[in-house]
Amino acid sequence: MTNPVKYARIQIALHWGIFLLFAFNYVVSDGMGKALRTKLEGGIPEGLVATIHPPIGVAVLVLTLIRIVARLKLGAPALPEGNNPLMDKAAHLAHLALYGLLVLIPLSGMAAWGVGIAPAGDAHEILVNLTMFIVVVHAAAALFHQFVLKDNLMMRMRPKG
Repeated sequence: MTNPVKYARIQIALHWGIFLLFAFNYVVSDGMGKALRTKLEGGIPEGLVATIHPPIGVAVLVLTLIRIVARLKLGAPALPEGNNPLMDKAAHLAHLALYGLLVLIPLSGMAAWGVGIAPAGDAHEILVNLTMFIVVVHAAAALFHQFVLKDNLMMRMRPKG
């Protein structure tokens, strides 16, 4: 693993691709609970959400696994010098949590939708809400670094020139 100055283009593309797919699925997920109940009761779920939400979840899983491999092979830029060690630890834990959640969310969705394990649907919803919280904290931390600490942390996510 290397310690580059910026993330590689593939890492940046995966970051934003996963974010967009996850955000899209979050926005269109209204009605998935009803669709799951219909499916678990032996009915055929109707509507666009039941058609598009599951494959987008699978795409999130696949892209997240690719992103994890890319991170292991390509490394990540070092955090800015002079950071508070507690902030660095929190950033590391938040990233690990996001990777883990972005694997667990689609798996719990597959267990609910594909296998018919109803409690997995409840777990799926809880994991999504936890992820949304961490994503908001992640974005706020990036903005804090950029506009309060002014340490150019966000430059790491800019494609190499």
